[in-house]
Amino acid sequence: MENNIAKQIRTHRLRCNLTQEKLAEALNVSSQAVSKWENGLSYPDITLLPELSSILGITVDALFASGEETHFQRIERMIENDVVLSREDFDYAERFLKEASLELNNRGRSLTMLGELYNHRARMYRNKAAEIAKQALEIEPERHNNHAIFCEAMDGVFIDWSITNHMRIIDFYKDYIKKNPHDRAGYMWLIDNLVADGRFAEAEEAVEAMRRIKDTYHYLFYKGYIAWHKADLRSAMPYFDEMVEKFGDDWHAWTERGNIFAKNGMYEKAIADFQKAATLEVSPRFTDNYDSIAQLSVLIGDKNGAVEAYEKVVEILREDWNMQEGETVSGYLKNIEKLKKESYTNHQLKCSKAF
Repeated sequence: MENNIAKQIRTHRLRCNLTQEKLAEALNVSSQAVSKWENGLSYPDITLLPELSSILGITVDALFASGEETHFQRIERMIENDVVLSREDFDYAERFLKEASLELNNRGRSLTMLGELYNHRARMYRNKAAEIAKQALEIEPERHNNHAIFCEAMDGVFIDWSITNHMRIIDFYKDYIKKNPHDRAGYMWLIDNLVADGRFAEAEEAVEAMRRIKDTYHYLFYKGYIAWHKADLRSAMPYFDEMVEKFGDDWHAWTERGNIFAKNGMYEKAIADFQKAATLEVSPRFTDNYDSIAQLSVLIGDKNGAVEAYEKVVEILREDWNMQEGETVSGYLKNIEKLKKESYTNHQLKCSKAF
């Protein structure tokens, strides 16, 4: 065993707010034994490793992994798998990432993960705000602020231009592409926000500039996307149809047209496109296509179809991303169980009415 285990035990014991005495009590060993482990004077018995790793909230392998990489991987799993992070876990992740960002070789990775951590926290508080707003609406259903809080927490629609325009984001990306003229992603984020604000002429210019860098399905998609928002879906469909005809081997093209169908209430067509996209994906696959199929299946009353789609989501999480457990997986399993119960209840009702 490497001496690194001493550092791992101490680091994760402190993260869990455990004293050496408390950890020793949980493992039924002496506090002196724990002290020796952390000082590298001895090692825990191999039979204690599963329980020790469980108490510390890490895998047995992580006890022996390189310290820094272990932290990065653990925080990444926390952000991906846990809907709610405890204050202790959040503080630990924030502290580690801030310190790691001071090192030049870790700065980019640390800042990206720190941004993801803060967005995770924001989503968690938004979920809390939504639940509180629901309770407030039960007490004061006509209070405007309660509706506004709920709508903001759920990313709902506000009609007020002054608070929904994207000028700050647009200005940022206009400056960004000046500094990074060959980054096509920057153009895409700029176009999305220009179209959302109805600034179609500027969006058209950005689309042409993006095409000059590389001609992909994005060009036809955005031509159609602008035409749809500027006029109507009929004028946009030739672009979307040409996109899947010309770039039919790229699953993204089918997903994008599926999104357009879904947003226009054409659910069966959307499901067909999402299914086509899903068959074209290669490992590691994403869950978005099956997630969309499940939600659309619910809208059209096909709960069995929704169950099958959610089961594919769980399969992808487990097989492609090694997410065997956790809140993300359990959330999908709860959806499956709920839909199966509803489907069974509806079947029973139909049978009883038949008699």
